[in-house]
Amino acid sequence: MGSFTYPESAAVANLPAQMACSADAVSSTAGNPIDSMFWCAGSWGSMYPFSGSTTTGNTIENTSLQKARVLATLHRRGLAKRTMGSEAVCGATTEPMIPKSQYKFNTFYYNPETSESHAFGESPIRWGAGRFVPGKADPVYMIWRWKDCCRNL
Repeated sequence: MGSFTYPESAAVANLPAQMACSADAVSSTAGNPIDSMFWCAGSWGSMYPFSGSTTTGNTIENTSLQKARVLATLHRRGLAKRTMGSEAVCGATTEPMIPKSQYKFNTFYYNPETSESHAFGESPIRWGAGRFVPGKADPVYMIWRWKDCCRNL
């Protein structure tokens, strides 16, 4: 079923494509995810398959990858839109591949990120240390979306 819904997954389900994700991981950790690498979720892992389990043992990375996959799925289905860039100034446009630079995140619970947000795919080493207490609760995230708008006079 997934190959019919997401035919592009066949093009990125190989070792060279997955190894290229290391560039996105480095760039995302610097705060600049590479939008053209839609199959990568930065240091969180691979976007594909959109469903299924994650392979890391770290709760912060698992939940971050799951939120990335949900956002990517919403874009792929046309339920989430591009809201940044010159083509989306006066109205959101359909964008089937997730514009990763459009999103930022804050941990909201258990230990909130109060002074700044983190980029899509940014390494949890930079923002996740001490934010999760095993056995206490699952993390809750606030999702920020950049929105360019026009002003009608």
